[in-house]
Amino acid sequence: MDSAVRSDPVPSGVVHRVHLPLRFSDYGGAHVNNVRFQEFSQEARLLWYRDRFGLPGSRVPMALARWMEIDFRRSIGHEATTVWVDVEVLGVGRTSYTMRTSIGSESTGQEPCAVIDTVLVVTGGDEQTTLQISPEERRVLLGEREGTI
Repeated sequence: MDSAVRSDPVPSGVVHRVHLPLRFSDYGGAHVNNVRFQEFSQEARLLWYRDRFGLPGSRVPMALARWMEIDFRRSIGHEATTVWVDVEVLGVGRTSYTMRTSIGSESTGQEPCAVIDTVLVVTGGDEQTTLQISPEERRVLLGEREGTI
């Protein structure tokens, strides 16, 4: 993991916060480009997967975004050097699950500047076949980390 990116441990696994550095290319004018919020969300989800499924003997279920909704609430200006992204699982179905990422910065305060809900579908290696979420994967997605999968 890049030394500029850090993950905060979350005791109960409900919300996982990561901090991502901002680059000059993240800006469009005087604020962070709206397209970058989706990329922050994706990067934070990947770090969340690494934390959750990085257990010995585990595998990360391949999941593709099927649906995404972004609620832009306010902009992040040039005074910000990093963004925080909170990642949480809202629900787990038979073959899909919904994740929420809330994005903000220290300079904008504790309320998120954008909230992104994404429905992810678990697929096989061909990215066409939908797979059922295993009981072990469900347990990890819901925040129960004891044991390995």
